Amino acid sequence: MNRDGPRYSADVDIFHDREAAVAHSAAADAAVLEQQGFSVQWIRREPGIHAAVVSLGEQSTRLEWVRDSDYRFFPAVEDPLFGYRLHLADLATNKLLAAAGRREPRDILDLLYIHRRFLPLGAVVWAAVAKDPGYSPDSVIAEVRRNARYRQDDYDSLQLVDPVDAGQVSRALKQALFEAEAFVAAMPPEKAGLLFLRDGRPVQPDPSDLSDVVEHQGRRGGHCPSSPDIGSAMVHAAADDGLGERGAAG
Repeated sequence: MNRDGPRYSADVDIFHDREAAVAHSAAADAAVLEQQGFSVQWIRREPGIHAAVVSLGEQSTRLEWVRDSDYRFFPAVEDPLFGYRLHLADLATNKLLAAAGRREPRDILDLLYIHRRFLPLGAVVWAAVAKDPGYSPDSVIAEVRRNARYRQDDYDSLQLVDPVDAGQVSRALKQALFEAEAFVAAMPPEKAGLLFLRDGRPVQPDPSDLSDVVEHQGRRGGHCPSSPDIGSAMVHAAADDGLGERGAAG
């Protein structure tokens, strides 16, 4: 998600849907890396998450093998750098739920980037509740707002492409959440948890007229829209998502 975003990712996440697969994959990948001359220093080995710093000479990066639900809106997307990655709609909804459940300043920058470049937060909120039934659209917004109280030094501690102003970030988030609240209030409650597509791309629809969008529901493993034309458009949209080529996804 941060290939062309405002910050550099601190690690690369490798997802599996079972704890046993996390441990097996981490061990197998570490063995291959060491065979190729890399140094692997484990910093965390627990059920559901393994983390290591992988080094070659003076260069290093952090890898995390993590258990994550396979309930998604779309299948994983082929990627020339990472092999496969999550579709941006799933990255966006996962990021929103993360921001609702923890206090990390990087989450706010990512949410604003999603809002500006990919999908307004109202539509992200509306879809994300399908992944965590403990949330309603209103409660997700409330939790993000409650957690998002960061000072300038919180943002200065991140690896940023350009410096950010904490005041500007706060005002931008307040506006984005205000717009999300207005969208949520106008939507029919029985459609909560749906993603909406137009020409294969996720969009935030007009709540008063949903006739020009396709309703898309998540499920285990994700799935493409049923119409071949829409599915083809979705694949092309995912391959050309307009988010550039900087840094690591995850």
